[in-house]
Amino acid sequence: MKYILIFLLASVQLLALDIVLNSGKENKSNYAILHVIDAKPFLCQTIPDALDKKHYICKISRPINKPIESKKMKLAELDFYEKDGDFYITIDPKVDSKLVPVEESLYDTSEILSKPTETLYSHWTILLQEKPLYQEKEVLDGLDFPVEFPKYQKPYIGALDLNGAPISYAQSKDIQLYLDIKQSYESGDYDSVVKDVKRVLTLFPNSIFRSELELYQMRSMDKVLSAKGEDKTDTLSFNENDIINVAKRWSKEFASDENIPEVLMLMTKAYLKTNSKSDANYALDILVGEHSDSPFTKRAILLYADNLFLKKEKDKAMKLYLDVLFSAQDLDIASEAAIRLSDHQMDAGKMKEAKEYLLKVLNVNAQYLLKDKEASYKLARRLFEHHLYDLAAKITDLLLENTPKKADNRELLLKESGDWHAKANEVEVAHARYQEYLADYKNSGEYVQEVTESLDELFFKLNENNETKLANYYDKLIETYNNEIGQKALLEKAKLLLKQKRYEEVLKLQKDLEKLPDRYEIKPEELIYEAAKSLALQELLKDECQNTVGLIEEYKLQINEPQYEEKLFQCFMRVSRYDRAKEISDTHLKDAQLISRYAWSQKQVQVLFKMGKYQDALAFKEDLKTLSFTLREKIGLETIRDLFFSLTKLKNLEGAASLAESIKILYPDESSNLDIYYEIVKMANDAKNDLLLVTYAQTSIEMQKKFKSNALSPELEFMYIDALKRLGRDQEALTLAEGLLPQSLAPKDKIRLFYQAGELSLKLQDSNKAKSYFTQCVSINDNSSWKSICQQNLDLIP
Repeated sequence: MKYILIFLLASVQLLALDIVLNSGKENKSNYAILHVIDAKPFLCQTIPDALDKKHYICKISRPINKPIESKKMKLAELDFYEKDGDFYITIDPKVDSKLVPVEESLYDTSEILSKPTETLYSHWTILLQEKPLYQEKEVLDGLDFPVEFPKYQKPYIGALDLNGAPISYAQSKDIQLYLDIKQSYESGDYDSVVKDVKRVLTLFPNSIFRSELELYQMRSMDKVLSAKGEDKTDTLSFNENDIINVAKRWSKEFASDENIPEVLMLMTKAYLKTNSKSDANYALDILVGEHSDSPFTKRAILLYADNLFLKKEKDKAMKLYLDVLFSAQDLDIASEAAIRLSDHQMDAGKMKEAKEYLLKVLNVNAQYLLKDKEASYKLARRLFEHHLYDLAAKITDLLLENTPKKADNRELLLKESGDWHAKANEVEVAHARYQEYLADYKNSGEYVQEVTESLDELFFKLNENNETKLANYYDKLIETYNNEIGQKALLEKAKLLLKQKRYEEVLKLQKDLEKLPDRYEIKPEELIYEAAKSLALQELLKDECQNTVGLIEEYKLQINEPQYEEKLFQCFMRVSRYDRAKEISDTHLKDAQLISRYAWSQKQVQVLFKMGKYQDALAFKEDLKTLSFTLREKIGLETIRDLFFSLTKLKNLEGAASLAESIKILYPDESSNLDIYYEIVKMANDAKNDLLLVTYAQTSIEMQKKFKSNALSPELEFMYIDALKRLGRDQEALTLAEGLLPQSLAPKDKIRLFYQAGELSLKLQDSNKAKSYFTQCVSINDNSSWKSICQQNLDLIP
């Protein structure tokens, strides 16, 4: 038993192109029929290959907007590609196949041939079969001549009356006139249509085409009157009342005609233009009540809403626009409503809502905007003026895609597309548009200079990461433009140098940067300040204090970051900026953490000492002792020294001696203590406190020996000797003097030392030794008052 199972395997529809595969099974053999159908005739060819296999290729002479993926099926593979504006389909069968065109119907041609002469068909089929379904009969070649059918080339029955009888129609001249009028309307010659319809209906008042003729007449009158608008300077032979009269008669006579909604819409429109609102309401009620889903009803509602809007009844109008938007089945009418809503929302300042409505059109039915390109361009300009730059740019892009390269308005469209994309911050697209403009109009364009500048200005917003390229381009712009572009380039160059940590180069641009106006987001003074501060910190970390402080003072820098405070304090101290150093330490004297307060209190003592505020420095002494005890940390030697020398500056020997004793205990092995002990020796010498002097002189001498130093000699020893002499400890004094003699001393110091040794020897009644010392004193070749005394003593010794 034979059976056939047919089902739809694949179907692709693109505009008017259909590709359908029907498959089935006959006697357990699979087969399929591939249909390729288009609105216009096209060519399909068989291409045999070396293995006696067949391949097929079909050429559609137009591009297909949406790409189609290759299809792999059981019996064949299909591939698709586009070349030079033509669309190609390739079919690669896996089984036996045959290409068969679907020829014209018998009644469409008066000439029938055994072999068709045409090569283009609007419908081709390819039979795919695992094995032949039917046995083919042998066809013998014979004569091929046309068979003519001059009459009745297609089955035809004329018009019938209500009883089914043919209508006799003798007047046939109006047929051609009707066709001519139809052609005139389609070609846009509306004035001729109005005149010709009147003429034809005068000649043939009972023409069976009267309904169609009057419909074309009403349409044409509406087209002409709409084009004229309010400008009726040219005298017309008709007006809106003529449309109303024809429409009223037509709607009564042809009440069941399918075009009745359109006629009622034209009637409504005419009533509105003549301010016959009640009549317009009546016509609209019929449309809404009897033809609610008709696109002409929706269009009439839009016209009525437009009239309400002009009458300042905006809320009612907006409701009607919304009703049409969400109820219209026709995308174009819905789009028209959305555009009206968007337009009115812009006027109301509701940009967000305006954008939402227009996006509905752009996303769903953008092609609607191409129906009236001039109106769409005006819409784009309104969007631009209301700062909806992205939507304005989208519309210009759509217009550009459908504008020939040689069109007069393309140059301006291309330039404005770049401008509006740039305003919308769509940098890459704007850049591409400007590049396209220069490629097409560089030698003859009206806006070349403007586009070049815009392209250069856009460079600032491009995501360019090549810093070398950026630097070179900025230099080029600075050199080329003495305007805002050059100013921006200078700012961007400074930013780039700052990013590259080339701070000194930024500061070299200071004079140029300071000339820039204060209207840019990046402030020149901020760049200069940041560069100066970064350079100052860089120098601070390298202990280049002179440079650091110089930058701080020149650029009035504020470096308040905690991590830099201590280093900055030391720098201020090193370059004698004690006030600045004190500003830092002042902020920490009440720190919650005792260890921080302790450290900064010591620094405060140091800076107060350098400033000569000795009493203020000493005021911290007790607090430091308390904190030292609490934290179990001894006070820093540098701080104690500053306290000590503050006491010496204030001539407080007792306090200084007490502090010196503390230093002996806390820092016994510090070589820097020598100047402290020596200061006590000097103060004791001035105060004639010989016991204190002797104590610290002895300590000083011991430390000098320990550190193998004689920096304080011989002044230390001379004061020590004088104190011993005053205390009557002459032998100790002589021993000290004699211990100093081997040292290399200046002649004047040597003379004085020999005198002291001679004098002490006389006191100890050793004349020979005294004479020897006095003799050596006199023998030194130098002038000194001590030498004269030596000579006097020498003269007195027998």
